[in-house]
Amino acid sequence: MFNKILLLFAVFSPLNNSLLLRNGRIRMNMDEPPDDFIKNFLKKQENKVNKERNDHKFKKQQIGIFVNGNLLYNQELLKRFLEGNASGHEEQEQEQEKEQYYRNGFGNRNNDDDYDDHDEDDKQREREKRKYSVKSKNYEVIYNSPTKFKDIGGYDNIKKELKQCIDILINFKKYSKFNVRLPKGIILEGPPGNGKTLLAKGLAGESNVGFIAVSGSEFQEKYVGVGASRIREMFELAKKNKPCIIFIDEIDALGRARSGDGESSSSERDSTLNELLVSLDGFKDINGVFVVCATNRADLLDSALMRPGRIDKKIFVGSPDSKTRNSIINIHIKGKPYDKSINIGELVENTKGLSGAQIENILNEAMLTALRDNREVMNYQDIEVIMNRVISGWQSSEHEFTKGMIKCIAIHELGHAIVGLCCKHHSKMKKIIINLQSPQTPAYTIFESSTDVIHTKEQLMEHLMVLLSGRIAEEIFYNNSITTGAINDFREATALAEKMILQYGMGDKIIYPSFSDKYKETIDNEVFKLINEAYERSSFILKNSKELILVCSELLLKDNVLNANDILLLIANRFSFILDIQI
Repeated sequence: MFNKILLLFAVFSPLNNSLLLRNGRIRMNMDEPPDDFIKNFLKKQENKVNKERNDHKFKKQQIGIFVNGNLLYNQELLKRFLEGNASGHEEQEQEQEKEQYYRNGFGNRNNDDDYDDHDEDDKQREREKRKYSVKSKNYEVIYNSPTKFKDIGGYDNIKKELKQCIDILINFKKYSKFNVRLPKGIILEGPPGNGKTLLAKGLAGESNVGFIAVSGSEFQEKYVGVGASRIREMFELAKKNKPCIIFIDEIDALGRARSGDGESSSSERDSTLNELLVSLDGFKDINGVFVVCATNRADLLDSALMRPGRIDKKIFVGSPDSKTRNSIINIHIKGKPYDKSINIGELVENTKGLSGAQIENILNEAMLTALRDNREVMNYQDIEVIMNRVISGWQSSEHEFTKGMIKCIAIHELGHAIVGLCCKHHSKMKKIIINLQSPQTPAYTIFESSTDVIHTKEQLMEHLMVLLSGRIAEEIFYNNSITTGAINDFREATALAEKMILQYGMGDKIIYPSFSDKYKETIDNEVFKLINEAYERSSFILKNSKELILVCSELLLKDNVLNANDILLLIANRFSFILDIQI
């Protein structure tokens, strides 16, 4: 009896479609008519099937009958019933999916073609996103960041490091056999404008996983406990959407080193930081959540935050090298028409020492300058104008100097330039510019940028000579009628000479106890000796270059720009003895 009941249940239940379809026309022979128990059971099952069909809005249809105690099912009717059941589910799911598609802001609800043209990958992505909670009260998970690593010029080694972090996050099984753990966090540090936040955007676009972007200042509130609760909320949202990346920009606003005194150690800021420390590496498991931080001041961060296990990788994003500058220029000059006067290689060299943001801004402003002058093609002069503004600033009105003062300024700058050209170890001079619209300095001499972090005594000594040579040129041509234009030169020269004696050990003795009264006079004498030696060398060069300075000053006053090549051409043709001066 029990076996018969189970078999009858299998026939009637829509959950066993494969059994019914496989048997086709099912005939159950019974030796005697079913008793009341079986009749009631069959009635209940039939009611259940009818209820399920009504719930899914299926059409009622007769799929089987009892004939002389035998239960007969027609194969075609049964097949149609089952296909209708399946298609009903499909139609219902499609309608739900379409409704969600329009609710998310895609397409036009009145035009079904919009949904039909919807890419299958996007449909899949939408289905995946609906599995997760992508929003909380204060934060949102981003899944489709438009920025990719290909949109970021250079920094190939940093990109390679970040790509591996993504790979570990998504394909951890590949690494688990080597007994490695998932890095919990990295910090991008370095000067502003070099692409820390941009690299994080690229990471979001490349990873194709959930991404939460926040600022360190978002956790600073006057109400007690708000910052810590937001940290918990953020990590809870990330855990629900694993794998997930959290990006905290300007982390120094949140992770600044805690104070040691008792009163401030219990402050709101410290409580927020404590919550972040526990969330990063506490008793709770956060596998699948990866934290990326960015800051200009890594030296201010708390040591507990910076330790391995919380921040595992520290990446310094410095000023771009020549390869990176070339990539940045090629990305940002695309779409901007320019003429043959712009040479990419020369532009790469001239932007040495500038940040990526400055390079992008120069190209953008140069194109705007050309359009302002009703030109649709920019030239190198447009770039020169903007680079001068970057170096020295810009004001709407010009300084009002007399011709005599402007000539004195030109003589001053030529003093720097001539000594710089005669020095063998100093960065080479590139050009002199008179810019009366600069709010800070009406003229300046540009030297090649140097990325060296170690300098020789000869290099530093020659730099002292170049710093002092502007005032020396004024003294040679104007005697005591000197100007205040050398104030910054003197300040920098004094600081450099003191460093050479006290920090670099380049005096008569290697080390001087700087806080000892006994050695203060000796230190002062050593500093004066260095400055005096640099002064004497520069004076010797400039006294032998008076005629060259006068000729060059006329050229400079005429065009307001004088390149190093023009000076070297004059020296080669008329003043070749100057390069033979021994200093």
